[in-house]
Amino acid sequence: MMDDAKIAEMDRKIEALREMVQDLIDSSGDVEAVRRNAKRILASVRMLEINISDAAAGA
Repeated sequence: MMDDAKIAEMDRKIEALREMVQDLIDSSGDVEAVRRNAKRILASVRMLEINISDAAAGA
């Protein structure tokens, strides 16, 4: 099993991903393809958040 420090590090990185993708969405303007694909990325980031919370609960 992973230690708490590694889980916390992954959590920080996932949060940074969320912030970067949200910035991309906010700056995409009327480029719908970017907005749509970035929202898909956010869905994947959400799955990572769920995974890491499960890992933290199991640690």
